[in-house]
Amino acid sequence: MNSSERIDQAGQPINRRLEPRATKLSNNRAEFKLTGVPIYQLKVRDLSAKGAGIVTRADSNFLKLIQIGQELDVKLISFAEATGPSGYYRSRIEHISELKEGRFKGHIVVGISILNKQS
Repeated sequence: MNSSERIDQAGQPINRRLEPRATKLSNNRAEFKLTGVPIYQLKVRDLSAKGAGIVTRADSNFLKLIQIGQELDVKLISFAEATGPSGYYRSRIEHISELKEGRFKGHIVVGISILNKQS
């Protein structure tokens, strides 16, 4: 599994899933259009009080197309009952981590940072 490149002052890796975020997401989807492959539309899951992510199966081809630090465009889709942002955004892959417990044990969570809204 890929790991984050950020480290704290003691030289320990920082778990970006635990960093605070400004917006709580509920029932959103993220749509990725990558050159030469089908469109990927994946669920955004609120996994804890401090982290949301895109959850995918460990054998998903999507994981072969992305890497930590990669910047890409994402369309966030909010349904009528959903909360959070919607529209087109420039984003960066922050981490790719295996979920070791809970409902999605064995799945992969892809953490993204929203860099800016696209017009």
